[in-house]
Amino acid sequence: DKRFDAWKRGMTGYPLVDAGMRELRETGWMTQSIRMIVASFLIEYLRVDWVRGCEWFHHTLVDADSAINPMMWQNAGRSGIDQWNFVMSPVNGSQDPTGNYVRKWLPELSNLPNKVIHKPWLAPHQVLKTSNVILGETYPHRIIKDLEHERSISVESVLTMRRNSMEFNDSKGYDLISLPNGEKTVVFTKKEYRINKFGHLMNESKNVKKNQGGRKSMK
Repeated sequence: DKRFDAWKRGMTGYPLVDAGMRELRETGWMTQSIRMIVASFLIEYLRVDWVRGCEWFHHTLVDADSAINPMMWQNAGRSGIDQWNFVMSPVNGSQDPTGNYVRKWLPELSNLPNKVIHKPWLAPHQVLKTSNVILGETYPHRIIKDLEHERSISVESVLTMRRNSMEFNDSKGYDLISLPNGEKTVVFTKKEYRINKFGHLMNESKNVKKNQGGRKSMK
């Protein structure tokens, strides 16, 4: 709940995410790219159930669509029929190269230079001081610090779930879903989640076969 609440209020300590969520609260709208960044952050890094994000979007978006909104969140949450084959970075700032978007919605960071506007925790003390930024006071500390670690937990949780439901994995590691007529069909599954019948990652099993095939017998 702490993570979800910080996300909703735009107080995660990640400027691009927070700018998007504050814009949403104030206007009921965000561009598609910012929607994807905040959704990806909630699921991939904060590890919050996609359903909660979907409900919040439906409650706050002025253009919320009862079909499109849950479909997009399902795909972001790895349970849709066209799962996202990417993870949006909350820190590289490619969606806000000038920093002006963050400066508009996070005026407390408006004096920071472009180099650190999307990651103020990397700013030298003097830069923070001259920019009137006090992390933990005028702007929150990051709610999570190790993005790579948080995402590794997320990935492993998905793999554990898939290993516990082997009947819903096809021979190539893709998800299987049941149709109304009782038949099963394949849906796209990200490569990092594809497992073989033994529960091993497909790319790992291929590497093992390749290594074994390349060995020469000792005589």
